[in-house]
Amino acid sequence: MLVDQDSRPSPDGAAATPRRRGRPNVLSRDQVIDAATVIANEDGLDRLSFRALGAALGVAPMTVHRTIGGLDDLHAELVRRTVDEFTATFVWPDDWRAVVRVFATTFRDLLIRHPLVLESHSSRAPLASSESDAVVATVVGALRAAGLSDTEAMYAFFVVYDFVVGHTAVQVGRGDAEAGRPERHRLVGEVLGEHSYETRFALGLDVLIGGIETRVADAGGRAAG
Repeated sequence: MLVDQDSRPSPDGAAATPRRRGRPNVLSRDQVIDAATVIANEDGLDRLSFRALGAALGVAPMTVHRTIGGLDDLHAELVRRTVDEFTATFVWPDDWRAVVRVFATTFRDLLIRHPLVLESHSSRAPLASSESDAVVATVVGALRAAGLSDTEAMYAFFVVYDFVVGHTAVQVGRGDAEAGRPERHRLVGEVLGEHSYETRFALGLDVLIGGIETRVADAGGRAAG
């Protein structure tokens, strides 16, 4: 009688456990994306790999690859889902100043809570998602309604956008930004005593909104003249 090698008794007389040949572990895309979000936020996108995901999910790296496809697709999916979840929380006020403030503060919250979005945007791709165009349209529309031309409204949006991205990049301190953190400079301590990113952001946003107000007033004066 032929005996399966894996079912022979072990040397100590105990029966060996038969080898199981079942179906490979099945993952959902959401499981992979959830695990990838944690890794990317905590360790950075450069640490995101099929091996790291497999270890986190308790499966072989190839199982992750079959589920999600390539890493570039995974990066895009991470950003898309994270941005969509945040943009769904926007509650837009009526006043254009408040619209700009809501956009800037909520966008900053997104980048701080999910550094993967900032890192992906800085090194890989724009923040493309199914909802991001609607956010841009809302802010630009509010600025146009305030009196700015189409061109001025679009560029004013980008000024605020760039301010948020740049400010948060310094605060989060990924990569080379760590060496330039402002609280490390002697003069900052002498003047401020203690550096606050919250105060710095709030003041910067006030300055930007004040500048936009000046442009709106100028546009109103030109229209009246």
